[in-house]
Amino acid sequence: MSYGVNSIQIHKKLRLDKRAGSDNWYARLTLPNGKRLVKTTKTEDIETAKEAALRLYYEVDARIQNKLPATTRKFGDVAKYAVNRMESEIREGVGKQSYKDYTQALNKWLIPYFGTTDIAKLDLAAVTRFDAWRTAQSGKVPAQSTINNHNSALNRVLDEAELNGWIVKSLRPTLLNKGIKTQSRGSFGVEEYRVIYTALRTFHKQTPNEKSAATRETLRNYVLFLANTGVRHGTEALGLTWRNIEWYLRDGERYLAISVDGKTNKRTAIARDRVVDFLWRQAQLNPSIRAANFDELIAAKSDKPVFTTRLSATVTVHNLNRAFNALLDELDLKTGADGRTRTLYSWRHFYATQDLERGVTTHALSRQLGNSTEMIDRHYSKYSPLLNAEVHSGRQKKH
Repeated sequence: MSYGVNSIQIHKKLRLDKRAGSDNWYARLTLPNGKRLVKTTKTEDIETAKEAALRLYYEVDARIQNKLPATTRKFGDVAKYAVNRMESEIREGVGKQSYKDYTQALNKWLIPYFGTTDIAKLDLAAVTRFDAWRTAQSGKVPAQSTINNHNSALNRVLDEAELNGWIVKSLRPTLLNKGIKTQSRGSFGVEEYRVIYTALRTFHKQTPNEKSAATRETLRNYVLFLANTGVRHGTEALGLTWRNIEWYLRDGERYLAISVDGKTNKRTAIARDRVVDFLWRQAQLNPSIRAANFDELIAAKSDKPVFTTRLSATVTVHNLNRAFNALLDELDLKTGADGRTRTLYSWRHFYATQDLERGVTTHALSRQLGNSTEMIDRHYSKYSPLLNAEVHSGRQKKH
């Protein structure tokens, strides 16, 4: 790199340079690792510039003597590096879907608050102040799951800073979580499931709005898909393309396999047999699909999204939530007997309880859902007496 029209040696590892096109002097310091730190002195006066350059030298030297990084970066700049790395990993197929949640947390909460803070000065006190600010901004104490997401996003930035030598491990703050324990979502009973899928057959006819009607048509297939696969509502389900669906053959039988890009990793889930009918009906809503039957559709390995409307629009989480909430309000099923609110995510809970009632082990269920066995035990063990009522009553044994 050219440093311009003039250069003056100030110290063995420190020079002042003038660049072409600028009247100001730049301090150029060679670090112990051989890299160069260049910083403007913001002055064209040589004596003032020398003083600024020497201050830089002694500040950096003091940091090095105290085993601190020689250079620092603003949080916002480091966060951009972290976001770029996560996006790159997603494009390369090695990133997690949760990276999208981390990016959203960074852009909405962490960068607006910490953006101009030196990453090396981000300590426990700063994190505690952020926690108070976040609570004030949202008007409530966040749920533990929300704080976990923010902490994970913050750790991605700290990882990036440590990787580039902008902080040292000993400087990393301990991230705490004093959020409100998230209540498990409500579920649906089998009879409520029947009531809902029956109502969905004609739900789209109850609105004169063409776009709303189209969303409701897709909602019917979407609900049945969630309830019979255990796939997560949102990113997992809406990220599916027809290429992600295939037949799995074993011992002369075939099973419908769904390749899911999950919250933590990729997995293959096996759908209930009836899902074929729901997906074929969904495919027929898409005017761009020309397959004569379901087998032909699967064999085509299309990259088209599964859940689109007849208007060729990919449905959104917002529109699906709004339509489903309207249906639950109409059926007076928004809140269960246990007082918990039901949402589209509740179908995952419905699927899990159905499998456990059928005698599926928590280990097998954890692989289907993409959760740990410990999480399944923790969240569903309380339902054991109800799911195994005949065992506890002494009437019969489960085989």
